[in-house]
Amino acid sequence: MDLIENYLGAIRRNLPARGADDVVAELRDALASRIEEREEALRRPLAPEEIEALIKAFGHPLIVAGRYRKQQWLIGPDVYPFYLMVARIVLLAVLGVQAAIGLISLLFGGEEPVRTVLATIGGLTASLIFSLAIVTFLFVVLERTGFPVEHLKAWNPVQLPDIDDEQPGPWKSAAEVGLTIAFLLWWAGLFSLPYAVGGNGFRIEPAPVFAQLYWPILVLIVARLVHNLIQWLRPRWRLARRLIGGATAIGGIVLIVLIYQAGSWATIVSTGLPAHQAAELQTSLNLALKIALIVVAVIWTFQCLQGLWLLSRARVRARPLAA
Repeated sequence: MDLIENYLGAIRRNLPARGADDVVAELRDALASRIEEREEALRRPLAPEEIEALIKAFGHPLIVAGRYRKQQWLIGPDVYPFYLMVARIVLLAVLGVQAAIGLISLLFGGEEPVRTVLATIGGLTASLIFSLAIVTFLFVVLERTGFPVEHLKAWNPVQLPDIDDEQPGPWKSAAEVGLTIAFLLWWAGLFSLPYAVGGNGFRIEPAPVFAQLYWPILVLIVARLVHNLIQWLRPRWRLARRLIGGATAIGGIVLIVLIYQAGSWATIVSTGLPAHQAAELQTSLNLALKIALIVVAVIWTFQCLQGLWLLSRARVRARPLAA
């Protein structure tokens, strides 16, 4: 029958060339058996519309052909949860970085707010789509190579984080990582924001102390980024997390002290503002920065003491187990 042959031909076109003849022959026998059973039940030949209904019930050619393919999905059901987790991490990190860059551009970029917001949204959309495409492509490649299967066999329950080990939520983690990366890129001069900002009639320039401490600050930012990534992606590495967290807190306090000793942290350069107003603005700005430095120092001191306390508790708990 032409209808059956057309149906089988449509299935063949969606089958791998190797083994297609055997599959089509099997399907032809299955259809013939169904038609024969139906005709015996009705005690008459089937009408064309009845054969059409039987073929329709057999399934769409694409679906039927898909049952004979070894791979019917881009990312298999066992690997799909890991794909979602990685995609979520990557997209949240991209969102955090783009949001931080957009906020800095909005505050210090000097362009119109509406234009800055639209540019941030456009850049964010493109970055999210590109990042998702890259993650999907990598998981498709991994699925085809069989890597996830071997990885799933090698997992160890000991690697799971303790239930009482409190971890920050994904949004907080993404924000911390994103802000750290954005500040690192800006500090290293890898994306264009004006180094000196200001307003009508003046501009603000950093004090020489920041140029003198450029490399120590850069190292501290990188170490803090490593800490945030471990806290987010490897929560089981508690010792490394606490050691790096404590070291960055101590390093940050030392840098705060060195910066504080400079006594002046910003200079107002007049580009039309009267000299006495520029001097008053500089005094007010340095007072605000002085207060900010003190607050940051207090917060980092508290975090450092908290990290040392948690580390000491971890050692106390480990002693009975070692004994």
